[in-house]
Amino acid sequence: MQANNPLSHIRVLNMGIGWAGRVASMLLAEQGAEVIEIVRPSRTSHPSDPVIDRSKRLLELDLKKSNGLKKVTILAKSADVIIENMRPGVVERLGISYEHLGGDESGLVYVSLPGFAAGDPRRDEAAWEGSIAGATGVHTDLSTLGRLIGGAPIYTGIPMASAYGGILGAVAAGLGYLGYLKTGLGQKFEVPLADAVMSAMALLIAELDGAPSHYDFPALDKSISKIMMPILRDVRENLSKEHVVRIQEYLNSNARPGFNTYVCKDGKLLFVVASDHIAHTRSFLQVVGVYDLLLAEGMTAGSPYSESKAGNNLNSAHSMTTFWRSRMITLIAERIRHKSAKEWEHLLRDANVPASVVQTTHEWLQDPVLLEAGVTLDLETSGLGVIRQPNRYLNIHGSKICSPDLSSASWIEGEVDWLSEKKEPPKLSANLSSKPILTGVKVLDLSNIIAGPAAGRTLAEFGADVIRIDAPTPFAGPYATMWFGVDVNQGKRAIILDLKTEKGKKILSSLVKQSDVVLHNFLDSSAERIGISYEQLREIKPDIISCQISAWGGVDGGAYKDDPSFDPVLQAASGIMARYGSPERPALHGIASCVDYMTGFLAVNGIVQSLLAKNRGKGGAFVQTSLAMGAQLVQFPFMVTHSNFKPGNEVSGQEAQGVSIGQRIYRLADGWAYLGCRPEEEGRLASSLSVEGATIYSFSKLLAEMRFDEVQRKISHLAGASIIKTETLAQIRSKRTRDKGEPKSNWMNSGSFRLKRGDHPSGYQATICEPTWVRPERFSIAELRPAPRPGQHTLEILKEISRSNFESEEDVLREGAALEGWKVLKHYLPL
Repeated sequence: MQANNPLSHIRVLNMGIGWAGRVASMLLAEQGAEVIEIVRPSRTSHPSDPVIDRSKRLLELDLKKSNGLKKVTILAKSADVIIENMRPGVVERLGISYEHLGGDESGLVYVSLPGFAAGDPRRDEAAWEGSIAGATGVHTDLSTLGRLIGGAPIYTGIPMASAYGGILGAVAAGLGYLGYLKTGLGQKFEVPLADAVMSAMALLIAELDGAPSHYDFPALDKSISKIMMPILRDVRENLSKEHVVRIQEYLNSNARPGFNTYVCKDGKLLFVVASDHIAHTRSFLQVVGVYDLLLAEGMTAGSPYSESKAGNNLNSAHSMTTFWRSRMITLIAERIRHKSAKEWEHLLRDANVPASVVQTTHEWLQDPVLLEAGVTLDLETSGLGVIRQPNRYLNIHGSKICSPDLSSASWIEGEVDWLSEKKEPPKLSANLSSKPILTGVKVLDLSNIIAGPAAGRTLAEFGADVIRIDAPTPFAGPYATMWFGVDVNQGKRAIILDLKTEKGKKILSSLVKQSDVVLHNFLDSSAERIGISYEQLREIKPDIISCQISAWGGVDGGAYKDDPSFDPVLQAASGIMARYGSPERPALHGIASCVDYMTGFLAVNGIVQSLLAKNRGKGGAFVQTSLAMGAQLVQFPFMVTHSNFKPGNEVSGQEAQGVSIGQRIYRLADGWAYLGCRPEEEGRLASSLSVEGATIYSFSKLLAEMRFDEVQRKISHLAGASIIKTETLAQIRSKRTRDKGEPKSNWMNSGSFRLKRGDHPSGYQATICEPTWVRPERFSIAELRPAPRPGQHTLEILKEISRSNFESEEDVLREGAALEGWKVLKHYLPL
């Protein structure tokens, strides 16, 4: 623990026993916080323990005993941050709740991670990982086929609740401590794990009524998606396997040639994302050797924003006729078969095309390039020797600040006390308003697609003034810029600058001088070319906080750092697709809901921690993270290998329904539900349900004849058992949507998740998630404006900048250094 670490001398006590709290405290320990984690005597060991315990001090205590409770209470009263994810009511009963420890006046930051929010009828139920996944559409809507025609829900081993709850818990802790430094008061946060999962499902649950069908995923004609698929869903029970295969073949025929999996010479699979992108599509087809051929045959290379219905535009996959789509896939597949998967991966990445061999997680962990880059790390432990695992998820450094090296966990023996000195509390502020915590913080967001923009939107949720800066001409198509932006560009103002011009760079320089944070996802060379490398930004404003999100970068950069990539490519590379499907038939684990949002929240965590450090006199900082780090965090239980363990034996595949009798999706007489209990309760569970023979078959047979209410009643006496109904995103949207015109209720205690429906600049009625995932008790969350059109606020922002850089706003617009819109964008969502 060093004074120049971002979170040095901040005392964190993790009282929770679940993964979510342990992940949150791990992310604080990685940046120098002193973390003491309470370990219950009965904790079952897991291969991921050495990873999520690292850089912490562990203390075994039994809180059911007076001596253990006394020790944890003493620690809690002298902590700066407390994290807990016990069942609701437990901390109150034990006398270690926020109120028991002094409340706001104590200066304590208290982060609670319940399964479901206050006001949710499931609030008091045992909230298992699978329970929360079932309640948030994860089991039904991540699978494309499942989302369209229903069928048996699919279990996923990805711990969405713990991973997203953990990262948002860490963000809440940082925000709370920043608020404490500003006001001298403590703060309690609730991060319901179900809402945390919904933060990653925001694009999947969003809906624009009447928008063109090509913005659906998959893009199907409305007569198919709105009429035929619901009919198939209603008769799903009567569909044979052959029927389902034929439906899948139909969906495959609608696949985008540049968003697809191809078989290579060595039999391995190559996954490519080069669709509706002027540069990526052209480079992909040129490297494969079919670009000129396709043009000669009659295709054109038009704009992805073209509203032409000719059906032959290489850069507009949604508008292609079935003939051209099939022709492209056939030609590409033929060429791909002539080289090995690794050869194609190298060739395509060298041409800046996002691509990867489909791998398992074990193969990912064995990659020497990732180890050299600091994406992965070999860490020595006392009991298991060297363990290969993810490196620090964030790298923060500056002239007065530096992330610490990681270390293995240590156990506290004997008397326990904090090692770091307790700092003098700040003076109570005279202005104790309830405004959002980041009010007054100014952010420039030059990022695109999802991860970076999601970070910018999240900062806006907490009150930051975020200005989105777009280039004069987009390379990515409207699905990536405008449709994704419906969610991730909320709450921002928008300006278009040509940073290839001197006047554009001067305007940017003026904006940087007025800002606290610059966020981008440019490669190093591109960032330097337009003047936003960290060194260049520091010359403009020495205490600036810059955040760079790369695709593959690790702590030490690495050979892959300048390779482009997207969420699905990292899913393919890191083992997510192979686990959700199989190595032979990989399956996409949702769109953006796996890696992108996780990476965006990692960036927010780094920015908040840097703002906190800056407030403590440590100056500006350079924050770095990547999609690769996000891909590792979202599947943290499997990102570990050593002499006694390697990932790969976990439950996987599109027919998976759970890991055991007592952690499984079951079909009841009135619908699907997730049944969860402690391992030691499985025998009592069988007795309570009168199951003969504790097998999956016997449980399934009996439960299929029972209704939900009956099962719930029979297991209610088992403390760790619960049954939670499986819900689709459509069901959640219908139940939890409010009209914008309705009076706002206090969503802090009105249940899990909420969506709002109302007019949108696109011209359609929009239904979008409200930010209910981080719930501060005292500070408010900002009401986000709908995502603006590119350049919508150009003139307004120019008027706020010093005139020393240009004579008038009109001159700047006339010369093209700034624009008020994209010429290629005729409609908010191109038709």
